[in-house]
Amino acid sequence: MAWTRLGASLEKWLITVTYSYFCLIILVEVVRRHVFGATSMWGEMTARYAFVLLVYVAVAEVAKTRDHIRIDIVPRMLGPTGRFCLYLYFDTLYLILAALVVWYSLQVMKLQIDTKTLMTGFDVNMAFAYAALPLGWGLLILRVLQRFALTLRSYTRNAEVPLGGGGFGE
Repeated sequence: MAWTRLGASLEKWLITVTYSYFCLIILVEVVRRHVFGATSMWGEMTARYAFVLLVYVAVAEVAKTRDHIRIDIVPRMLGPTGRFCLYLYFDTLYLILAALVVWYSLQVMKLQIDTKTLMTGFDVNMAFAYAALPLGWGLLILRVLQRFALTLRSYTRNAEVPLGGGGFGE
């Protein structure tokens, strides 16, 4: 039960935590700059990395329901079988792209670990910052697979494919 709830809202929690951190650290840095006349290098850097993580997790969030910006004139014109095939094609492309991004981002992380590259301003390996890529795109892979399974279930049970995500989260 707890895993189901976590699985349904994992991205929302990650987005909330990351966005809260992002806003808080920017507020602290603005106050430090205007009141004390100084900023910290780590604040700017971690805010930047939090924003990147926020973007990748948000991509996984909207992908699970196909709520991303799209032109849906072609899916609207197709029947259930055509729409199902089109969604299968789109999801396959998503998975190929996501797998490539995860693979190459892991290679970059390995390079950062091997060369012991550190973040500017503090003693943390740069691979920690680069972990946003495989995390966000890994979530995307999970959500696209879940979304497609629900689309397949809808197609086989009802011979219908909704324009959205196939019932995920509804």
